[in-house]
Amino acid sequence: MKKQSIALDIPPPAPPFEGFTEHTFKFLHGLKKNNNKEWFEAHRAEYEKYLREPSKRLVDAMAEHIDDHKLPLVSDQKKSLFRINRDIRFSADKSPYKTHIGIVFPLRDLGVDEWTGMYLGMEPAAGSGMSIFIGGGAHEPSSPYLKKIREHIAKDHTKLRKLLADKQFLKEFPKGLEGPSLTRPPKGYDEDHPAIDLLKMKSFGFGYELKKEDLMKPKLPELLTKKIVAGMDVLKFFKG
Repeated sequence: MKKQSIALDIPPPAPPFEGFTEHTFKFLHGLKKNNNKEWFEAHRAEYEKYLREPSKRLVDAMAEHIDDHKLPLVSDQKKSLFRINRDIRFSADKSPYKTHIGIVFPLRDLGVDEWTGMYLGMEPAAGSGMSIFIGGGAHEPSSPYLKKIREHIAKDHTKLRKLLADKQFLKEFPKGLEGPSLTRPPKGYDEDHPAIDLLKMKSFGFGYELKKEDLMKPKLPELLTKKIVAGMDVLKFFKG
């Protein structure tokens, strides 16, 4: 009796990330100069091919790296990719599209209105240049989350300072922790608190400026993963 072969419905592997291209940056510069629906629709194919598709492939590649390193981050096309359409309902700026493109890798299991994670951003700069940034932290946390972070800092600021002084962290993020601060101590804390500089902060971030060439390399996921690994303990601290 012949054995019957069973056809398994296995999806094909996702296309590999091969890097962004000069076409990506050209599209973003064009959109910045022509931020209107007519121009965008005329160049939608370029958006899909040179920005949206490589972004999807990068997210898929990062999902593998995050899994390999057992990092508690999310890399998912639905959660990691920003919509290019701006919400203009309550904005004086009625430009319909974002030119600051972001890809996010949030920590898992955060509470409602909490956000801590890593972020890759790119936007057109002067001339034909690009401003490209990889960073992380708790960006503009909501009031309840900010209160939670401050309570954690007040109780364990020595641990946070140790994490921020770590050689690997400073190697990847030489500027350390940055963010806007209050001029006076937040409610419930005294000026002479040993961590008052940290407690005054309203947003907590660390980052590193990348070059266009970094985004154009197939090994960008490896570079981002190296940065993420160096910042993970700081991210975990802000999660509490």
